[in-house]
Amino acid sequence: MVMKLYLVEIGGMRDGNLFESHEVHAMFAGSEEQLIRDCQARFANAMRAAHLDGWIEIELADAAQPRPAGAGSFFIAELGRNSSRSVREEHDYRFLTANSWKDAVQQARRDAPGWHVDACIDLDALAGEGGYSLHRDLFGNVPTPQAKSRYLRFLDARQPA
Repeated sequence: MVMKLYLVEIGGMRDGNLFESHEVHAMFAGSEEQLIRDCQARFANAMRAAHLDGWIEIELADAAQPRPAGAGSFFIAELGRNSSRSVREEHDYRFLTANSWKDAVQQARRDAPGWHVDACIDLDALAGEGGYSLHRDLFGNVPTPQAKSRYLRFLDARQPA
């Protein structure tokens, strides 16, 4: 089975919050069905009204492999910006290839004027921590990650159905 790296957005209510919270987690799974089962097991009782809002799917190689020579690391940058029109911070996510974390942050800032970088994650390193590597084409490029928006409410064993 070919594994994939999923970046999932989990939503729900935390004690003391007035509004829904959202968290992004990294998970490895062989299929969307396995991902959903794993999310249900891990997050159903983590917050009230816990649910999956969607995910980004990134292809993994069959096994951990060295990155091709000259291929930079593949990053995801979480960008944020505030506005007087809103009480919340707006977020966006950008994929980029860079030679270092510092270069990735600088590139994200340059490509998105008016935004700040909240987080920048080396997805090659994240895959490596799980014993995998990102799938790359013959030129060393990572195929475009696929996003899926899908609301799926988890069953909470603490709450009556």
